[in-house]
Amino acid sequence: MGLVNGIAGVIFDYGGVLVAHQSQDDVDQLAGIAGLPVELFNRLYWADRAAYDRGDVEGVEYWRSLGKQAGKDLDDATIHSLIGHDSAAWMKFYGAMYEFVDELRADGKRVAVLSNMPKDLGLAIKSEGFGFRKFHHVTLSYEVRSAKPDAAIYKHCLEGIGTEPENTLFLDDRAENIRAAQALGIHAIQFTHPDEMLPRLRA
Repeated sequence: MGLVNGIAGVIFDYGGVLVAHQSQDDVDQLAGIAGLPVELFNRLYWADRAAYDRGDVEGVEYWRSLGKQAGKDLDDATIHSLIGHDSAAWMKFYGAMYEFVDELRADGKRVAVLSNMPKDLGLAIKSEGFGFRKFHHVTLSYEVRSAKPDAAIYKHCLEGIGTEPENTLFLDDRAENIRAAQALGIHAIQFTHPDEMLPRLRA
């Protein structure tokens, strides 16, 4: 099956691989809820996202800090609205990718998710029931307190999926995460979009 010939397991990033990235409309909506200019909101959103993804800070703390950096005191209702809308914006699943996961499983391959994401999003996906259900193993940054491109999180996922690095393919949309996987001997391909990647993976 194309690029997965001879591969025992496939590890998928989440955002940008299994689901679409946040749209500009999503960002505009979040900035509107926070009452901030879009450019400022977007800059602050990513500034401390790694700490939120690793579980170093909880969601309320992350959003309250974002507001304070912009000179705004976000109340609890606004923060909970931001958490809910932010999670929903990261749950636009690519149906074609999940069909591919089914194909891999039918071919006897192990499949896993390896993602940097905050606890609020992880819990939302788990409660939704679809996003992780098809996978043999899931490694999420907030649960292991490590985030890509740190080597530790890849090793955790490899142990969970139960395949050797040289027999494992990793798909991620960020170049630094691909390089980190390759440094551990994992076959890794930078992902662009299902329409471009699936023909290559199946060819």
